[in-house]
Amino acid sequence: MILNAGTLVTMNDEREVREEVHVVVEDAEITAIEDGFESGDDVVDARDEVIIPGLVNCHTHMYALPIRGAPLTASPESFYEALVDIWWEVDEAFTMEDARLSSLGSSVEMLQSGVTAFCDNYSGPNTLPGALDAVATGVAQTPIRGMITFETTARNSEDEARAGIEENQQFIREDEDEYDRVSGHYCLHTLFTNTEDVVKQTVDAAEADDRPIQIHLEEGLVDVHRSIEEYGKRPVPALEEMGFLDAEVIAAHCVHSTETEIEILADHDVNVAHNPYSNINNAVGIANVEKMEDEGMTIGIGDDGWDPDMFETMRSAVGIHKLKKNNPSGFDMAKALEWATIGSARVMGMDDSIGSIEPGKRGDFVTLDLGPNPVLPGSAPYYVVSAASRGDVTRTIVDGDVVYERGEGVRGVDDSDMEAVGEASASLWDRL
Repeated sequence: MILNAGTLVTMNDEREVREEVHVVVEDAEITAIEDGFESGDDVVDARDEVIIPGLVNCHTHMYALPIRGAPLTASPESFYEALVDIWWEVDEAFTMEDARLSSLGSSVEMLQSGVTAFCDNYSGPNTLPGALDAVATGVAQTPIRGMITFETTARNSEDEARAGIEENQQFIREDEDEYDRVSGHYCLHTLFTNTEDVVKQTVDAAEADDRPIQIHLEEGLVDVHRSIEEYGKRPVPALEEMGFLDAEVIAAHCVHSTETEIEILADHDVNVAHNPYSNINNAVGIANVEKMEDEGMTIGIGDDGWDPDMFETMRSAVGIHKLKKNNPSGFDMAKALEWATIGSARVMGMDDSIGSIEPGKRGDFVTLDLGPNPVLPGSAPYYVVSAASRGDVTRTIVDGDVVYERGEGVRGVDDSDMEAVGEASASLWDRL
């Protein structure tokens, strides 16, 4: 494939923006970026458009898709109440078919929004064993890249937690080879929903399989308070003492992490999945990303299952960090695009192959029609973050193949598939 690019936002180390170039992709890999436009049967012509790397969502919950629009009567007044009154009820109601169809529907939405890779956390204790195979089947019907895991939780029992660990082991060791673009990892839901024994068992399994562990860390104050009650210290030093931070860790949220805790996380090379829109929606607070960056930590961005439009997630980051400083120049808008591309790719350990447009990387792109205004090289990343939306995505390209085109839908998925997603959602609502 050859891609003609009017404006190419590379997100390479130099954050280079080039105009009127073409990108050459051979055997799914970018081999060259050359000046000028090309013509021919294998050319995708985006000479009037802005091209960015495929977006990377480093923390999501695809099983959240059916809950949108559900006629829920719960009115939580705290994050913990939201978990108990909404999400844990949803977890318990999920079926194997819900797992497959929510993953399929979410993968479609992400591709329509320019997301070409994601990291997901699934929770449905009544779908064990075999849950991850159902999730992977839904994902693999589309051409998206995905890291998936079952959330280990002992909120009901340690036996249920061990079943979650075994589910991840089963998928990683026996099932994932059946899928071209889907891989497994490990997850601890939180420290406060697990025990020290479960933490250590998860670390042992992840290290044996050389996989990262994702954890929801200090998203709400309940995590902090329970840790102090149980271990006499905040979650980060408690986890450090348990040996958890010796593993490869992706810490989602970190809203209530203190500066001292952030320093501990940085010392252990922990990567952070920042979820600005979710943190707003759950009213939990704003993560101290400034301190994280000062400590040299890698930051990516996720939607936490709330909004498939990553452009809105980027704008949420811009808004909350400017507001926190009460300064309209208090946050570099281009940073949000960095988090949504190369930053998230690094969080997921995939930055050697995705997250930027340069020779040697996979041919993952998003083409954007941003209207009649000129897009200048010096302001292109800012324009994308401030003005683009999923409605501006004209194509999503994975490995040099156009897998979504505006007006044509996602490759491998038809209307009957999406009707089945909606029917499953309605059935779930009836059971809640």
